[in-house]
Amino acid sequence: ISTKELANHLDDPDWVIIDSRFKLVNPDQGRIDYKIAHIPGAVYAHLDDDLSGPIIKGVTGRHPLPSVDKASDVFSRLGIASSVQVVAYDDLGGALAAGRAWWLLRWLGHESVAVLDGGWQQWVNKGFSVRSGNETKPARRFTPHPRNELIVTAEEVDTIRQDPRHRLLDARSADRFRGENETIDPIPGHIPGAISTAYAGNLNTDGT
Repeated sequence: ISTKELANHLDDPDWVIIDSRFKLVNPDQGRIDYKIAHIPGAVYAHLDDDLSGPIIKGVTGRHPLPSVDKASDVFSRLGIASSVQVVAYDDLGGALAAGRAWWLLRWLGHESVAVLDGGWQQWVNKGFSVRSGNETKPARRFTPHPRNELIVTAEEVDTIRQDPRHRLLDARSADRFRGENETIDPIPGHIPGAISTAYAGNLNTDGT
């Protein structure tokens, strides 16, 4: 969705804007940035606290999926119901937590969700208004309709990667795919057989 279209709906009670800015190397920074300035009316969702499940050492990855109940509670608190149009944004063109919020909502059967084209930077560059502090929305009842066909297990991925009928895509940056400049995960490199399709290749230089 474009910044212009979103600007036309800032006062629409059936629109919810989710600010999900997040820094992997500094998990508190996104929340700090939100308090300093955000799109008017936006509520904040934290990648670790709101959009992920608990980490179980040796079992889960860095950002496991939340349970259906947890995700539903979060989206209810953010004011999302079946009639609501959701717009998520971050400061990476939607490549990190905004994309995560979009996917979680789609997984739980909520089709009316979009990612802001160009994200936070595009909003600021276009000169639209911003607001500081924390904001909330009146809670609504989010009713999940999980689409579990969208989920695969590690065991299924291991089978898929060896099947010539399938392609396993790695959307991380190309250097991390190659095992270079890895500052986040303990084991560098990629899953054998994966193809590098770095997220940046889906974006223009301005994040759109």
